[in-house]
Amino acid sequence: MTIENILTIDLEDWFHICGVERYIPRSDWPGLESRVIRNTTRILEILSKKNVNATFFVLGYIAERHPELIEEIRSLGHEIASHGYGHDRVYTMTPEGFRKDLRKSSEIISAITGSPVKGYRAPEWSIRDDSLWALYILKQEGFEYDSSMAPLPFIGNKNYPGFPYHLDIGEGGLWEFPPLVYKGFPVNLPFGGGWGLRVFPYSLICASIRRLNRHDRPGVIFLHPREFDEANPVIRLPFVKRFVLEARIESTEKRLNRLLDDFRFSSMSNVLEKPGNNLSPRASIERSGPTYA
Repeated sequence: MTIENILTIDLEDWFHICGVERYIPRSDWPGLESRVIRNTTRILEILSKKNVNATFFVLGYIAERHPELIEEIRSLGHEIASHGYGHDRVYTMTPEGFRKDLRKSSEIISAITGSPVKGYRAPEWSIRDDSLWALYILKQEGFEYDSSMAPLPFIGNKNYPGFPYHLDIGEGGLWEFPPLVYKGFPVNLPFGGGWGLRVFPYSLICASIRRLNRHDRPGVIFLHPREFDEANPVIRLPFVKRFVLEARIESTEKRLNRLLDDFRFSSMSNVLEKPGNNLSPRASIERSGPTYA
């Protein structure tokens, strides 16, 4: 049996970047050129050509301003999930602020699609050890799955599982879908998206996907519309941030096409609802992160 991997798109504009308020104040957003429609249209063309459905984690800010784009994505058979409203890292918000941001995004998206929102991904994978409370709020708000906990240093916890698993947080729990990583010594590497997907050797990325697939587990790939645009507006940013955003950006489309040729991909809900999926053992949440029963 060929395993279906998971393709996801974080639907946001080129200026939705965490940690750059000093360089791009939020108050400037309404006056900045939006390039999300043209870049997302290119992604949709590629997916249509390859006959692949994906999960689009939609920023509420984008859905509010471009409802017609969300309608088009949905009409093409893709899943619409939430990326929050204001592109804030979860650990910078209070539980009350997070719930408000989550509800605002969900209400905007549901009004466009006519369907409840099942899934959530935090900006910059920002549900981590100091914000695990967000998982309980997601469950209380009716979400079925999350994709916000990265098994990576700095932004997450290298000890988090590197494959989809079910979190035991009461009332049926919550599925967690981490990004594809290479787990190794001395550090885990981000193979599933962003600069890692663009920079690391393609053969190593394929090997990591196949390793998961041999255990009947899907790899999770993530992309951003700005990665399909070599003409993003130039802004002054620290070197590390520029590297993360721009390194080998010209390779994004080629990498995506190769992956779609070499592996099967679908949306998170399609994989989750597939009978007999072998996603993971159950895990419980403690301060140090998921622990297995």
